[in-house]
Amino acid sequence: MAGTSVPLSGLNSWYSSAPLLGLQYIINNNENSKTVIEFHYQQYSDRELSDKEFFWVVDRNNYKSPDARANMGWKDFIIKSRIYFPNKIQSFKGRRFNPFGSYGLGLYYYKHEVNGLIYPGQSKKPLDIEIQLLPIVDKRYAWGANVGVGFETSLSTGVSLLFDINYNAAIGYLRPFEDWGLNEVIPLQFLTIGLGINYNY
Repeated sequence: MAGTSVPLSGLNSWYSSAPLLGLQYIINNNENSKTVIEFHYQQYSDRELSDKEFFWVVDRNNYKSPDARANMGWKDFIIKSRIYFPNKIQSFKGRRFNPFGSYGLGLYYYKHEVNGLIYPGQSKKPLDIEIQLLPIVDKRYAWGANVGVGFETSLSTGVSLLFDINYNAAIGYLRPFEDWGLNEVIPLQFLTIGLGINYNY
């Protein structure tokens, strides 16, 4: 499975959308229900952190941190139920699209790194851009949940195409950097939009 991860609700103050890669193992419970075990990986890059300004009270000017960088890597392991709605099947150009909903729980691991921000607590003029905050590295495991919708359509015997959109919320947080207008983020929320091929054997 491949797609896009879209940060939400505060996380999008730090990061823009990023590519998503994933694998799924599907267990058929019955005709309309499946258990899905999935793994995803995504890597966010910062949303122009080096262009964010802070106000230095000593000379009452705003400054950017040209060396500032942030990135955030995610890995997750999710188990969820996928429920199909056969009475809602739609047809288009001779192909049948079977809609479904899903819900699940998972373990999310993230690593958040921030470096290169100028230290705003300096008291002597001129501001020294070489004096920077110590790099921040937060590594955490967090429990979370997701819900989603999508559809599946058969391509050939034993092969199907799947498209889904999932909302994810993990009980983790990002510490605030209020001098740069970045508040604490809790919980961590994002959408995943994915397209994949299922092989039934």
